[in-house]
Amino acid sequence: MRRLRRKLITGALVTLFVLGALATRVVWEGRAALADGDAAIARGDAAGAVDHWGRAARWYAPLAPHVADAYDRLERVATDAERRGDLDLALAAWRAVRGAALATRSLHEPHADRRARADARIAVLMATTPGEGAAARRAPGAGDTAGARAAFYGRQLADDGAPSRAWTLVALAGLALWLGGAVHFARRGLDDADRLVRRAAGTAGGLIGVGVLAWVIGLYNA
Repeated sequence: MRRLRRKLITGALVTLFVLGALATRVVWEGRAALADGDAAIARGDAAGAVDHWGRAARWYAPLAPHVADAYDRLERVATDAERRGDLDLALAAWRAVRGAALATRSLHEPHADRRARADARIAVLMATTPGEGAAARRAPGAGDTAGARAAFYGRQLADDGAPSRAWTLVALAGLALWLGGAVHFARRGLDDADRLVRRAAGTAGGLIGVGVLAWVIGLYNA
C-alpha cells in the first residue's frame, strides 16, 4: 500500500509539473503573438496584426490575460474596418475571432459570447459583400435580399459540426471507469504474495470492460 501511495504521489507531482510547463508555454507563446500583432498594426499591417492576434487568442489558458487582449484587439479592428467600409478586413478579423473561439472549446466554450457576436457580423458582411453575396445567390434557398442571405449564412455558421456533449460525457465516463478498474486491480487484485484475488480482479475486469465499451460507444456517436 505504501509503495502504491508513493507511486500515486509521484504521478501527481509529475502531472502537475507537466501541466505547469504547458501553461507556461501557452502564456509565453500567446504574449509573443500578441506583441507581434501590436508591432504589425504599428507599421500599418492590419492583415498581419489580425493573423498574429488570432494566434494569440488560440494560445488559450484559463485566466491568461493575453487571450482577452487578443479578442479585444480583433473586435476593435473589425468594427473600425466596418466603419471605414473595409469589409474584407472586417471579415478577416471576425473570422479570426470565430476561429479562435472554436479552436479553444471543449465541453465548455469559454468565449461563446464573442463567437456569437462574430457569427452575427460575419453573416451580415457575407450577405452584403459583393463576392460573398453572389455566391449565396447561387446557393439553393439563400434568398434574393441581403436579409435573407444573412439568415442563410447564419444557419450555416450555426451548423459547426460540434461533437455531441452528451456522448462526449459518456466517453469520458467510460474512460474514468476504465482507469478506475485499473487502479482497483493495482490496489486489490493481488495479495501480498502477488497471488490473484479473484473477486477483486473480477470487479476490476468488469469495470474495465464496461469502461472500454462506454468509451468506444461515446467516441463513435460523439
